[in-house]
Amino acid sequence: MQLAVAQAPVELGDVDANLATSRKLLEQAQSACDGGLDLLVLPELFLTGYLLRDDYARVAEAVPGDGPAQTGLAALAAESGVHIAAGLVERGRESLYNVALLVGPDGYIGHYRKRYLPNFGPFEEKLHFGAGDATPVFETPLGRIGMQVCYDIFFPTQSLALAHAGAELILNISASPTTSRPLFHRMLPARAIETTCFWAFANNVGVQGSLTFGGESCIVDPRGRFVGEAPALEPGVAVAEIDLGALPSFREARPVLRDSQ
Repeated sequence: MQLAVAQAPVELGDVDANLATSRKLLEQAQSACDGGLDLLVLPELFLTGYLLRDDYARVAEAVPGDGPAQTGLAALAAESGVHIAAGLVERGRESLYNVALLVGPDGYIGHYRKRYLPNFGPFEEKLHFGAGDATPVFETPLGRIGMQVCYDIFFPTQSLALAHAGAELILNISASPTTSRPLFHRMLPARAIETTCFWAFANNVGVQGSLTFGGESCIVDPRGRFVGEAPALEPGVAVAEIDLGALPSFREARPVLRDSQ
């Protein structure tokens, strides 16, 4: 599988502009792997912007649904033949949710509601979002994919639940500021080793309000090795070819996942 993580500044509240940026990143990633791209991973709330506060409701959509963010991303997947994961705001029955959406060439595949909502320092997510309570793994032509959003990575039970449910690749879409960069890049190898999964981390870049996002999106193999890395503080993509068929050998050599049951 040719896998790409990508990062670029977004326009707060401007879905059309962010879809246009998504298209540019997709084209850049396709070029980096000679048109053989299978999956593109974009950051947390990339289609809407992260620091919207009281404006989240304006850009929220029912998921699945026919809102502009979803239809635009699905059209991009259909045109390119590439699976795409990206963040947006879901309008649920009782709350708004910070979600990771996965679409493919044939449309909607699934979505995950962020479970662990940070409410400290500059983060106010519990004021705006409800917490998800499910840990789905999605069957795709590429393999079995689990998703999480940013702060979820700090809670090992969520990652292990994905792996025990059959995930082969785990996507973490993030809005991690520069101050958090060292923490995420320590957590990612650890989570990869204990779940024995491939991981893709797509982080925002640029400035939104008082937050400067660090970028440094990356791809990590099941032994915790970084096999693709995007730059810090600027737009970019990272591409790696990963072989999900190699997972049984990784898991046999170091059966951490088996022994965590």
